[in-house]
Amino acid sequence: MNSGIRLLRISLCCLYLLVSARVASAEPVISIEQPVNTIQEEQDKYQVADEVRKRELGAEEDPLARQQSEHVETPEEVIAGPDKFRLYGSVRVRYRDAGTGSIWGDGGSRFGLSGRWQFRPETWLFGRGEAGINLLDTADLLFNRGDRPPDTRLGDEVFLRLLYLGIETPDIMLTAGKNWSTYYRVSSFTDRFQGTGASASGTYNAGTDGGNTGTGRADGVLQTRGVLGTIRPTSILKPLNLNFQLQHGQPIPKVDGIDYQTTFGISSVLDTDYGAAIGLAYNHANIDSADLPALNAIGIDGDATAAIIGARWYGDAWYVGTVVSRLKNHEATGKNFYFDGTGWEVYAQYNLYKRWWAVGGWNRLEPDSGETQAGDFNIDYSVIGVRYSFQGFRQMIFANARLENSLTQDGLEVGNVYTIGVRWDLP
Repeated sequence: MNSGIRLLRISLCCLYLLVSARVASAEPVISIEQPVNTIQEEQDKYQVADEVRKRELGAEEDPLARQQSEHVETPEEVIAGPDKFRLYGSVRVRYRDAGTGSIWGDGGSRFGLSGRWQFRPETWLFGRGEAGINLLDTADLLFNRGDRPPDTRLGDEVFLRLLYLGIETPDIMLTAGKNWSTYYRVSSFTDRFQGTGASASGTYNAGTDGGNTGTGRADGVLQTRGVLGTIRPTSILKPLNLNFQLQHGQPIPKVDGIDYQTTFGISSVLDTDYGAAIGLAYNHANIDSADLPALNAIGIDGDATAAIIGARWYGDAWYVGTVVSRLKNHEATGKNFYFDGTGWEVYAQYNLYKRWWAVGGWNRLEPDSGETQAGDFNIDYSVIGVRYSFQGFRQMIFANARLENSLTQDGLEVGNVYTIGVRWDLP
């Protein structure tokens, strides 16, 4: 295992050097004697091309994040666009070898219906209903936290992923229902691995889809998403993205009969014309102090909070994203003991040749030293892989290795996982 980890780190260093070389070679050499218009032309050359931006938007799991970006990038096209109602689906199948056995499984397959109606100038009604399919692997609870079924299922093989209605203008959205969280606007920077990942950001906490606590696909959430066009200090910055959400009375994951009180989340993302962005998010789930004596036995000693800071940067042939999270009474071990801890995730990709891409990164989540109820539990793994993209992130085949150094609460080692799979979005 240690040799595998060393090999991965050497590979990631090589990937970093390749990206750095390409970025360095792309930096314009500008004489101080050049005319102002020539300098502007040189700067414009290094803005991210539209097709590159569309490629990266295609990696977003959250469709409303894509809608917000379209309002900023192509507002005239959005306003002039026709009403849209469509059925869609995504088939995601994978084969995994975990050392203890091999398994065919679903990797987040889903189908849904979405609609958008411009009932007055620059004002839309919209909605979405989406169900996940887990026909091949209904017990996928260990290796892919991001795609595990939530507690609210429509059946053993079909479960609810999203269900919301909203109203939208060029500057703000208001939605109600089950929706991707404000927290995910930042944690999504690294939630890009196929068939694994998102284990250390706190998005899918305590073995759920993050619905109850409000950091993943939030349940019963009232949410606003805004674009503040006046907050744009320089010409290279895009309008500030600001998001807020509220929940109330959601069950505490893995706890019978005790609910959160009011839960709120807030996030902000500042983007640039050059593919770089920085984001901050915070989520706070209040717990009634009268319930704490009963919760202390499983490690909960106060409100559940999750704070995250992230950055990402991409260009023609590469993408790098990282997030660091601070979690309190939010994450739990496999035996459902809660703890305070710090997480760190990194995701990177590089275009090797034509449609071939290399991917790599890691997930780390470490409980605080005083969290004795967590035992030896930690999350510590690296991922290295390759994909062949027929159409961006929408249609691909992939293979990756998850090289483990994680431990269970009882101190048992977690074995490496090797995965091959297919993702095919329709239409």
